[in-house]
Amino acid sequence: MADQPFSQSVSDFRMMASGITARLDSLTGVGITAEDAAEMNALADELDALNAQQEDLKAQLKAKTEELNSVMKQTKAKRSDLTKRLKIVIPQEEWVAFGVTAKR
Repeated sequence: MADQPFSQSVSDFRMMASGITARLDSLTGVGITAEDAAEMNALADELDALNAQQEDLKAQLKAKTEELNSVMKQTKAKRSDLTKRLKIVIPQEEWVAFGVTAKR
């Protein structure tokens, strides 16, 4: 059986807390208290807050990845251009000083 989606789990936690609160009189005999319901609600709130933070971080990561890829593309184009131009004036045996490992 697959895990439930996150939102369904949080909803189930809140429903359990609500059910405990509504039927507290019949549950005290097995040691379930109002504090248990409050703790379930608090944990569900914490999960929602953490999920929101995680989604924000995912959005930031996506933006940074796009920025990184853009700069990498610019850098590779610049390196390619410089490599072509230095090969014109520098003897092949000195290309290694520029990090150029190509044979020709």
